[in-house]
Amino acid sequence: MSESAVQSSGPGVRIVHGAEQVRRTLLARSPELVTIDESAVAAASSVFGETLTPAAFVERVIREVRAEGDDAVRRIAAALGDHVGTTFEIGPSELADASRRVDPELRGDIELAAERIRDYHEREMPSGFDLPALGAGQQWIPVDRAGLHVPGQAAPLVSSLLMAAVPARVAGGGETLFPTPVRVVGIARVLGAAAEVAGVDRVFGLGGAQAIAALALGTPSVPRCDVIVAPGNAWVMLATRALYGVVGVDLLPGPTETLVIADAAADAAEVAADLIAQAEHGGPASPIALTSDPGMAAEVAREVEIQLATLPRADVAWDSFEQRGGVGVVDDLAQAVELSNEYGPEHLCLLVEDPEALLPLVRHAGGVFLGSASPEVLGDYVAGPSHIMPTGGTARFASPVGVRSFLKTVSVVRLSADRAAALAPAAARLARAEGLEGHARAAERRASP
Repeated sequence: MSESAVQSSGPGVRIVHGAEQVRRTLLARSPELVTIDESAVAAASSVFGETLTPAAFVERVIREVRAEGDDAVRRIAAALGDHVGTTFEIGPSELADASRRVDPELRGDIELAAERIRDYHEREMPSGFDLPALGAGQQWIPVDRAGLHVPGQAAPLVSSLLMAAVPARVAGGGETLFPTPVRVVGIARVLGAAAEVAGVDRVFGLGGAQAIAALALGTPSVPRCDVIVAPGNAWVMLATRALYGVVGVDLLPGPTETLVIADAAADAAEVAADLIAQAEHGGPASPIALTSDPGMAAEVAREVEIQLATLPRADVAWDSFEQRGGVGVVDDLAQAVELSNEYGPEHLCLLVEDPEALLPLVRHAGGVFLGSASPEVLGDYVAGPSHIMPTGGTARFASPVGVRSFLKTVSVVRLSADRAAALAPAAARLARAEGLEGHARAAERRASP
């Protein structure tokens, strides 16, 4: 079959042959692309009574929250169908009541996940240093307040709350604020339990662009945050991006991505299951597999069709496969890793006989999952590392959320008088080379110990 050949199997699975065609189809994307359903755009435009692009809507939200604070947040939230109470904050008694009502087994699962996340990120904590011979050092200092936005309209994503809040607490900062959308009165019980287990300080019934604006700018009811971690929908991503520089932003998480590299020894049913786990997030998700075995490609495509026949969210998953998913056939596993490095996936799953042999070749991925026993779905919940990872190709320069997302460094200069005197002449000459006489004179005042 020619390099440019594309073959379909089932209503939504593509099989693409050849590296170049894989690049042009399965791996083609733009990090700037923001996909928002037309009905959602229409609903957003109705808030202000005029047709607005998603970016223009978000800018309008930010402008109004900056000008009107709580009133703007309440008005926008109500117009979008969110429940708006007399206060945004969900009180401790309501959270405790929600937590008490969680099934004990599920509560145990939440605690297990939190414990493993905590164990991992405690080992990630950096330490400062002091260099007496140089007269300089560095301190790591936690931020005072972190905002942790977690999507909650379609489903209560308890895992995302844990993956943001636990590293924030390990970092040792001040307050952690957790806004989440509320479509009906009350917070989902499982979110209340997760907030309690993770040690979240304050919870707010807010979501979307208006929540991000409130966290970044501050209102009378919502304290201004120093950093925001905000996995969520396109509205949240647009708002976070627009407020970059006003508030600390570590990542701009977008639609989820999984790239599976499979060899002939892989279990096609497992490959298909791992792809489906991502596809059920919906249209913008990218479930992609690469293999050097055409037979494996065909088996995976068949397995996807078989497994989706009984999946409750099959229509949503098929949409993902049709838009951004499929199976690519390449020359060998080294070429598959090369393509993966170009793509920079959020999740890279190595379902091959010897995943450790491929690991040194991997340069760009949010997380790497080695072998059948380390599926990405366990990383979603209980493996330990935060599952909030760079998407849209940003894994080429960005890192997953961790304790450093809630820390900053402060440089420390601690010179002796003798060392200052020795360095001052060079500093003065450099200052004069820049035309800064005041700098030079300040340095020369230290020229004598």
